[in-house]
Amino acid sequence: MALRWVALHLFPTTALFTLFCRFILTGCYDGLGRVWKGSGWCTHILEGHSGAISSVSIINSKGDGSATVATASKDRTLRLWKFDAEDSSDHPARIRAFKILHGHNVPVQSVVAKTSGDMVCSGSWDCTINLWQTDDSNTDGDVVSIKKRKVNNKAKESQSEIEAVSTPVGHTQCVSCVVWPQNETVYSTSWDRFVRRWDVETGKDLADILCGKVLNCIDVGGEGLALIAAGGSDPILRIWDPRKPGTSAPVFQFSSHSSWISACKWHNTSSFHLLSSSYDGKLMLWDLRTAVSYSLSFHYLPMCYGPNKKQHFFSGYCSHKCFFVWQWPLAIMDKHKEKVWCYSLFYVLVFKLTY
Repeated sequence: MALRWVALHLFPTTALFTLFCRFILTGCYDGLGRVWKGSGWCTHILEGHSGAISSVSIINSKGDGSATVATASKDRTLRLWKFDAEDSSDHPARIRAFKILHGHNVPVQSVVAKTSGDMVCSGSWDCTINLWQTDDSNTDGDVVSIKKRKVNNKAKESQSEIEAVSTPVGHTQCVSCVVWPQNETVYSTSWDRFVRRWDVETGKDLADILCGKVLNCIDVGGEGLALIAAGGSDPILRIWDPRKPGTSAPVFQFSSHSSWISACKWHNTSSFHLLSSSYDGKLMLWDLRTAVSYSLSFHYLPMCYGPNKKQHFFSGYCSHKCFFVWQWPLAIMDKHKEKVWCYSLFYVLVFKLTY
């Protein structure tokens, strides 16, 4: 049963992110980002994209209430936004990005922030990943223009358009997902069937894993933050351990799904547990020690999930144009009717396991 639902999006919800339940950030096919309180109240609307938002990432959220977030869009740009996360006004505040990131020439599929918050990484249908500076005091990318707006004769915050710091090249098809588990290393998956590990400083491709299937998602976690989980165009969730040289064979293969894998996420505090979602309508919680899965069924094409510190699940989906907040532990969530795209989690305690 859903604890509550939020319905302000007029188009399918495509991306979801949560941070300690202080606020929830969503992206939508209407080109708007929205910031929500845990009670289901929309506090900010992020305006400016001319295409659907495909991915969102929280860069940082400071103790004074200020937050910085990134969005990626089908309009071929990324945008950076700042807002007061503690704002509780009666009507949603409409804000514009303070930075527009240009560099991809086709839709941007994924965005993720560096843990320190001074950079973001993006993956695109143009087969490339781009690295961008978010810190104004240390920007190597070129500032190509400054835009200033006036509304009702009042000056608004300027928008700077910047180019990427670097563009590591190696994938030959659409980059479907990027993750940044460690400051010096970025991982990416692609429709070219490769998982690639990149050195952030040099832009070099440090290691490749050929999966044999088109890949949709990736996450890095587990023991020593070293295990790579990925899923794609078959029902198998694969896990590799790159510490074992000389082989590209997965150390685990979980095959309880009956359709493509759409998303996967490691538990933030347990090295043995991870979640996967699939077009078969199920979320599955896996235990590496037993290879047992716990299924949350009655979904129809789920593609995202996001547990938070208080053992709730945040989920979004297409057709009803809203997302739900669910109570954990394991329960049936039967409200999804269409595809949902969602990104990952940032600095959260995931879920409490009870046996």
